[in-house]
Amino acid sequence: MKILFLSKLLPHPRGVSGSTIVFNRIRGLAERGHEISLLSFSTGEDDEFRKSVRPLLAGVELVPEPAPRSPARRVASHMLTRGQHLFCEVTCPELYARVGAMVERHRFHVVIAEFSAMGQYLYHNPFLPAVRRIVSCHECRTASYLRAIQVHGWTPRNLMRLAAFRNIRRLEFRLYRNADHVLALTHQERFRLLTHAPDLRVSVIPHPVMIDNMATDLNMEKDDVILFVGYFQLEPNRDAVLWFARSIWPALRRRFPGLEFHVIGRRVTPEIAELSKIQGVRVLGELDDIRMRLSRAKVFVCPIRMGSGFRPKILEAMAAGVPVVATAMAAEGLPVWNGNTHFVADSPERITKAVSQLLTDPELGRTVARNARNMVAEKFCWKTGMDALDRVVREVVQSDR
Repeated sequence: MKILFLSKLLPHPRGVSGSTIVFNRIRGLAERGHEISLLSFSTGEDDEFRKSVRPLLAGVELVPEPAPRSPARRVASHMLTRGQHLFCEVTCPELYARVGAMVERHRFHVVIAEFSAMGQYLYHNPFLPAVRRIVSCHECRTASYLRAIQVHGWTPRNLMRLAAFRNIRRLEFRLYRNADHVLALTHQERFRLLTHAPDLRVSVIPHPVMIDNMATDLNMEKDDVILFVGYFQLEPNRDAVLWFARSIWPALRRRFPGLEFHVIGRRVTPEIAELSKIQGVRVLGELDDIRMRLSRAKVFVCPIRMGSGFRPKILEAMAAGVPVVATAMAAEGLPVWNGNTHFVADSPERITKAVSQLLTDPELGRTVARNARNMVAEKFCWKTGMDALDRVVREVVQSDR
């Protein structure tokens, strides 16, 4: 079967969350005999992409990433477009024709748009020939907007969000209804999607983890480091690291003077870069390979307060043998074994307490890490996840719709 992936992030085995999901799906489907091509935004290839990703692909076309919008442009989008700005961070007018030309030239059986924003190139695209269309929803934007309003209250930005909310919901779900099928990462996300549009065809495809690729020595010497990894173009990640650094980190630093908080990820904003001025905080930005830093950290924190969907970064930390402290929202989609496989905490006080327990009791940290790693191997098995995706793709292509 000939499959085209559209992605806003370059698939990468050592990327951050979303890019790793796309890489794993490409690899899994290629291993099952499908012919895979890719059209992706990119800032440029690296050696790891050429070595690990290109050999899996029959065809590759890369497009320069659109420049990040300034705060003023984001405000103007809210005020002037009444919700139509929803996916404009990856809007590229010439890409509509380019997607259509690829489908026409290679006669793909199905196109998979990874990330809802890329689904815009399958929605009423006049250049697109007849082809099956799947949209992979990594995060429901409608749910994210509602949660942002709940977290931050009636700020000027949230008032603009509220004014645009109906248009946002209408546009997002028109895009999903236009597709032949929608993929979600968790059962909770599928439920949210069906709450807004009960007629959607939605399947849950969990994020599969190649646990053998991650560090296994739980007794290795750890650095005095707490780690957060995120893609900072996304507001939930920006909010999480700013909230942790300002509301939680000071108490931890006072109790553990030698401790450091490392922030890793792409598209670091000026506001996040400023956190380096806080004692003990290091904003490292994008790194080629985060696996060693993951495995050597004493605690991985994921203090997400808004957004929706699944946080693959938590599974990656667990697979690397790092104990995790996360909010309930960040831990969505994980079996609820609080204190056994991870710690769930939503307030600054509870997060501080959970991190402190892990720092002062290394044996507890090793036990939690071991339990989490076993849970990942059992519940997020690579073969099970890829078999499910392969089955859905085949059913979509063979359906009569």
